[in-house]
Amino acid sequence: MISVRNVYKKFGSLEVLHSVSCEIEKGEIVVIIGPSGSGKSTLLRCLNLLEEPTWGEIWFDDKLITPVDPYLHPDLIERTETFRSLLAAEGVDNPTARARVIAKIRQEDLLKKHEGADFKAQSQKLFRDNFLPTNQVRQRMGMVFQHFNLFNNLTILQNITLAPIQLKLKTKEEAIDTAEKYLSRVGLLDKKDVYPSTLSGGQKQRIAIVRALAMEPEVMLFDEPTSALDPEMVGEVLDVMKELARDKMTMVIVTHEMGFAREVGSRVLFMDGGRITEENTPQEFFSHPKNPRTIEFLSKVL
Repeated sequence: MISVRNVYKKFGSLEVLHSVSCEIEKGEIVVIIGPSGSGKSTLLRCLNLLEEPTWGEIWFDDKLITPVDPYLHPDLIERTETFRSLLAAEGVDNPTARARVIAKIRQEDLLKKHEGADFKAQSQKLFRDNFLPTNQVRQRMGMVFQHFNLFNNLTILQNITLAPIQLKLKTKEEAIDTAEKYLSRVGLLDKKDVYPSTLSGGQKQRIAIVRALAMEPEVMLFDEPTSALDPEMVGEVLDVMKELARDKMTMVIVTHEMGFAREVGSRVLFMDGGRITEENTPQEFFSHPKNPRTIEFLSKVL
């Protein structure tokens, strides 16, 4: 469902993500853990383009979502004679060799120099057919933030219905029906007409989840959804997420809740220094970690 391919992210001279690649299948609950500053939240924000990768590609439902020159669309590059000849010169055909050839073609702008006159029309059509605009990405990928990000001047119901109504995805009546359905599901229907300032942290985070669900996304992204909560409020938020997991919602979750990762995750990714250094099923990851840095990290947090 989501394919991250060789993604780099720099803020000035600081490289936060270094050659990150991973695949997320429909229905998976992928949990990302690791020390602070390892790039977890930046990777999550790149998935729905709140941060734009400096280099690399992200694909969602077989559509490219990261901006790229139409001439440099990877599918188009691999169809060209330039690509085939350079790959033959590599002497091996594997993903690493293909990535190396694509990088060379892009860096040296070889396609515009070597391909035929109809190449421009081909590239533009392929780009239109295979590119998903950012606004559509964000409609289909819900995000829940660490600090809730609710609008304090709007009631709970207004917070939830604002986006579906403004984007004309639902009528006002349909948006209210959807909001009330999800509020009932998280036990907060009686709070629909109050303002966020009257709610506890756990209640605010449940509302933030409902607001994302009201867009009826295909994927939910959670960026440390419990780290700003008092310990006694963590459970009520995790319970909502567990229910989503039982409903087979595709989720990518950055968290420090190891028990939740072990219980709910279908796969765990460990990040350190801007790289994914280990990934496995929760049972194998927590019982038999292989990377020395993973072992050191788990010894401190478990």
